[in-house]
Amino acid sequence: MSYQSDVLEQPQVLRTLIHTYQHHKVWSLLSAYPQRSILLTGMGASYNALYPAWFYLNQQGKTALHLETSALIHYLPTLLEGPSIIVAVSQSGESIEIQKLVEQIESHRHHNAQSPVLISVTNSAQNTLADHSDVALPTAAGPEVGIATKTYTSSMLILHFIARALAGHLQPQDFKYGDAIASHTQIFLKESQTDISTAFNTLKASTYISIIGRGPALATANNAALMLKEGVRLPAEGYSGGQFRHGPREMIVPQIGSIVLTSPDTTLGINQRLATDIVEYGGQVVCIGQPTADTTHISLPEIEDVFLHPLLEILPIQLLVAQLANQQNMTPGEFRWSGKVVDQE
Repeated sequence: MSYQSDVLEQPQVLRTLIHTYQHHKVWSLLSAYPQRSILLTGMGASYNALYPAWFYLNQQGKTALHLETSALIHYLPTLLEGPSIIVAVSQSGESIEIQKLVEQIESHRHHNAQSPVLISVTNSAQNTLADHSDVALPTAAGPEVGIATKTYTSSMLILHFIARALAGHLQPQDFKYGDAIASHTQIFLKESQTDISTAFNTLKASTYISIIGRGPALATANNAALMLKEGVRLPAEGYSGGQFRHGPREMIVPQIGSIVLTSPDTTLGINQRLATDIVEYGGQVVCIGQPTADTTHISLPEIEDVFLHPLLEILPIQLLVAQLANQQNMTPGEFRWSGKVVDQE
């Protein structure tokens, strides 16, 4: 088991997940839930994976909050008291914040007839979070080294189905789109080496990397930064395109690298303009998605559902992390201070 093998296993993990859940009775159950507010929560990569579902649910008129579990349990525990739907994501189902979340929910269940419905997404079927969930949906991605790769993309795909079911819009073609994503993933991992090497050459001297996106691509922006910090120990930060213009662009110098996510959605034009501006400021830029003049570009296949695009966007980051780590004689996935399961706040 290695970081590289985890990355390459993703197409099969996604296909297996689709085969497992395509005709599952859980979707009719979720579609039949009464109108309730929805709370999406997790930590780290699990938190980032929730961005597309959050945007989708709110676009469909569903009131959905997206909160770190650490903030929820310590500062906003009253949100756990009412008749809401909580979607909690945790690869292990055992991190310290998730255990405390389960304890608080169980306490409310004993004292309140209108307790929340808990839906969980974890890697395995048996863990603290899954055991206390009303609906447990394991991804079964298998063992993984420290950095989340296949657990991240499989969680994002099943969250795609959950969000559509909760909105009452899950259709058979959603699983066909998911299967297409698995095929695109396999092709990209086989055929993208030239693009990845070019992007590596653009960013290899960077002392800091900003990753910039909008909408569902915020999942990629924030998780890419997390992966660069975990896998390469390189300072990196995810930004929305709007927030980047409000101050952070002042730090751009030649040794600052930027990755701009040029997703094929309503903000494509302004994201491309930002990438061009960063080049004019003297920064090093790689665009992932649609091409942009005067920038290094990693192309991705165009897909119908923009909310699935982040599953493809993260693939170039995974491959770049491997090359950048190799440059530093590092093994991605080997943590110094962290562990796969965080057991201390």
